[in-house]
Amino acid sequence: MKLKKFVFSLNIMLILLGLPSLKAQNQNTPLKTKFRVGLKVDPPYVMKDNDGDYYGLSVDVWYKISSDLAIPYEFIEYTHTQDMIVSLAGRKIDLVINLLSYSGQRARQLDVTLPFLTSSMAVAVRSTNESQIIVFFSNLASPSFLKLFGVLVLIVFAFGIIVWLVEKQYNPTDFRDGIYGVMDGIWWSTVTITTVGYGDKTPKTTLGKMISMLWMFAAISLISSFTATIASTLTVNRLETEINTLQDLNKIGKIGTVRNSDTEDYLVRHQLKPFKKYDSTEEGLEDLDNGVIKAFAHDRAVIHFFITEQNLGDQIKLVPTMFNKHYLSWLMTRNNLYYRQINPEIADFLGRESWEKYLQKYSMELVN
Repeated sequence: MKLKKFVFSLNIMLILLGLPSLKAQNQNTPLKTKFRVGLKVDPPYVMKDNDGDYYGLSVDVWYKISSDLAIPYEFIEYTHTQDMIVSLAGRKIDLVINLLSYSGQRARQLDVTLPFLTSSMAVAVRSTNESQIIVFFSNLASPSFLKLFGVLVLIVFAFGIIVWLVEKQYNPTDFRDGIYGVMDGIWWSTVTITTVGYGDKTPKTTLGKMISMLWMFAAISLISSFTATIASTLTVNRLETEINTLQDLNKIGKIGTVRNSDTEDYLVRHQLKPFKKYDSTEEGLEDLDNGVIKAFAHDRAVIHFFITEQNLGDQIKLVPTMFNKHYLSWLMTRNNLYYRQINPEIADFLGRESWEKYLQKYSMELVN
């Protein structure tokens, strides 16, 4: 009771002197200590020049807001996003200025600022500018097609030789002796599987006819599967631009993404087949360009930035389909004293023409 009376009396004295009360000071006035700002090099949001100075979309916005609010701060750099978020949750830092996706888990543990951008997971593939004739013949020479064709030829040869062995003694007219007879059997097997059926070579024995019936039924299944596989193999490049679902993405072959990213979490959550992980977007796009992977999945704005800045438009393109649309925001410690001051500044900043200039400066693509 004595302490309460003392605080009350002290507040009365402060009010009479025209000074803010202790309660108001605790609620509205930020602490006059250095604000700890966590960041991780992640173009185009955070970058670092040769002199060790930071720049990028998020950094430039922070320079402006911290200057307007006269916030004394220090940067603390991290190597991994997860380490940065753990430090934020443990109050080792006060703010993360990398633009990160808004999620329920993060909102339960931290304060999330107003979103700066809407982004999504995008898929980049190699551009195919060759003529369709070149693509057709290059696919004909592909290992997968040649392997399939070789297996079919072996089966045709096997059935042709089996029928020749059965028929050559009792049907020497259609299935001659020696190498010519072997060719007769292969010829019969070939016209049978293709359903041409010239009728110039026909088995006469009971066993030969039974083998022929088995071959006819098997040929229907084989030729159907072979035709479908040929169509799939010869149009594989078209599949790269027809990614409309995650199942389509799962079919096109080996894909890559950035390690410990929101995209990796999304791919794992949707149980996509094992994918290659990279430490940076640059490494992933380089492997995509070199044909090591078939597709690269990551934040759309980030991929668009690298394609634009490195003039990769002729080699790499983004497919139109977007997955996992999300908002990108800064993260702060819960109940941070600066939160109520920074949020209105962000709202004002996003409404100015200067925001559009920042986006153009860093080749950012807006997602509607």
